[in-house]
Amino acid sequence: MREYSYRCHDFSLLTPGFKKWFVAPLLPYIPWVIPANIITIISNLFVYIAFFLSFSYNTTTSRLLIALCLFLYLLGDHLDGMQAKRTQTGSALGEFCDHYLDAFNNGIILFTAFMVFGIYDSILIAIVLTTSYLAHMTVFYEQYKTGWLTFEKLGSLEAVLLILILVGSSAFEPVYQLLTSNLLSNYRLIDILFGLSAIGATSTFITTLKRTPKRGNEVWLFVVSAITIAFVGANMFSSLELFLLITLYASLYVGLIMKGHLVDGIERIPDLVIPLTLLILNFIAPLEVTNLFWILALYLLVRIFVLVFQTFNALKIYWVWSNPRI
Repeated sequence: MREYSYRCHDFSLLTPGFKKWFVAPLLPYIPWVIPANIITIISNLFVYIAFFLSFSYNTTTSRLLIALCLFLYLLGDHLDGMQAKRTQTGSALGEFCDHYLDAFNNGIILFTAFMVFGIYDSILIAIVLTTSYLAHMTVFYEQYKTGWLTFEKLGSLEAVLLILILVGSSAFEPVYQLLTSNLLSNYRLIDILFGLSAIGATSTFITTLKRTPKRGNEVWLFVVSAITIAFVGANMFSSLELFLLITLYASLYVGLIMKGHLVDGIERIPDLVIPLTLLILNFIAPLEVTNLFWILALYLLVRIFVLVFQTFNALKIYWVWSNPRI
């Protein structure tokens, strides 16, 4: 097993102020005995509540609740690290729990915003999700190669804060009408904003990958595979199915990178079954698309479950139900 050491370059513009004004004042009220991993799990539940609300109750009130859920998630996402530091319980398992759950949250939060604003264009969804995951992946790939986790000036915190502000402000009907009004042809203001976010994510992906040393062929296989899945899948699946497929596929590879960094140092290839299957069936199409999606999704879920089980099994000595007093 690799020797664990958490090293981070954090250039985020908003993280220092967010921690100082919102997170740090809450830390004294968190009981010492509560492990950071429990805080991580609880805070992530708010992302799923927001996701559920965007599907079931897209009203002015629900938009405020979704924004609140995302804010509570951000609080917990920073509280867990501060709790681990305070109680001296930081570990490889804690890092895996925190950052691997964020891999799924990356897609879930974006799709929650898509549902709030009625974004169903498969090509736009494919572009935004794929570029976001390419940027997300390179952060952890760089950490695997260098041992340093680097957060850019405009990173995940800034992205989630922007989304919760857009969603929360849309609870006011004039703002919602402005964001969903047509600007260019059939593209609305909100569509253009997400399109611009894809450009920013692409810039982060290129910059991070360029400075990462000793890049292996594995990462380029993932880039090609992710783009293939996004654009072939955009013509085969619904927006929900496309989101799930991209999120599961990208999160699987992020997990493989993290396992290499935290457990055994092995660089693994991304899954090739999904992109090859889609390419072949795009020309032959012998199966019902609905059945195909469930087969592919189940396959990815099984691979993710095996990955999580193996990683937890390797790092299980770090799991605690309550923090010891030091």
